[in-house]
Amino acid sequence: MQERIYRAPRFDQALARVKAELGGDAVILSSRELENAHTGKREVELRALPPGAPIPTTKFGVHTDGQRLLTRKLERVGVPAAAANTLGRAVARAHGGAPPSLSVARDALVEVLRREMIFAPALAQGGARVAALVGPTGVGKTTTLAKLAAKASLVEHRRVGLISVDDYRIAGAEQLGRYADLIGIPMEVAHDARSFEVALRRLADADLILVDTAGRSPCDTDATRRTAETLHGAQEAVEVQLCVAAATGHSELRVMIEQHTVVRPRKLLITKLDEAVHHGGIIGAQVMAGLPLTYFTTGQRVPEDIEVASPERVASLLIGERLERS
Repeated sequence: MQERIYRAPRFDQALARVKAELGGDAVILSSRELENAHTGKREVELRALPPGAPIPTTKFGVHTDGQRLLTRKLERVGVPAAAANTLGRAVARAHGGAPPSLSVARDALVEVLRREMIFAPALAQGGARVAALVGPTGVGKTTTLAKLAAKASLVEHRRVGLISVDDYRIAGAEQLGRYADLIGIPMEVAHDARSFEVALRRLADADLILVDTAGRSPCDTDATRRTAETLHGAQEAVEVQLCVAAATGHSELRVMIEQHTVVRPRKLLITKLDEAVHHGGIIGAQVMAGLPLTYFTTGQRVPEDIEVASPERVASLLIGERLERS
């Protein structure tokens, strides 16, 4: 069966079309951003095959030893098999043949990831004014939020406000409050859509509002639904970022993403890179969630241990360079 091409304004919308037509186990061959010739607007293009369809070979030879070694290397660090095969073939195309060494493969992989993956703009000036972090318990949302707030306030000199809608953990709001005091920014607490709207009005002077939410068990779908009602019950739009720990297993990741669909996440933030033995789950998370990558966190230090996601960093992690703090 021939590959099919799907286009949409956003990655998640294109991926939704793939899943609707081909199913959740469809093989994504590639993705790229391009300009629509008729409208002039940017859009995402996905090339996909149905589950079980043979993956086409390339003129560079899928069965060359160099490409096979690279594909196996990617699989060993946790990249899903179909994605590893796709990346291996794409690296061969970018290099003009199978790369002779892993160092050469890394340089080619950077170019492939820059073209095939989508890295969303960080919390830049002119972007969404309200951004919320969601995710399971223990993923590091509160610490990550503090890092983002400290950088935006102390380094970029923006007017930042915090809102805690975490009424589940003992002392959850208190922890965020301590960070707010250290940074010197205001914080509000909300428990439902009405109090969240009030908190937003109280922070009307802020040009960036960061929202902390409670982590929940994957089985607690009612709590996740209530979080969605709180965040999206306000008049102002909220950009939701799904936080996923780098060491999350494939099965857990699938359950987590399905659970948080109701919250309507638009971006993906990978935490705890320093605690993961392998980092291929970064690729799996984006393929499965269909969301652009924003940030990586690499430790507990606030605000140092956070960085904007980049193809250079992903390539280094997949090829095997050690994760070092700056």
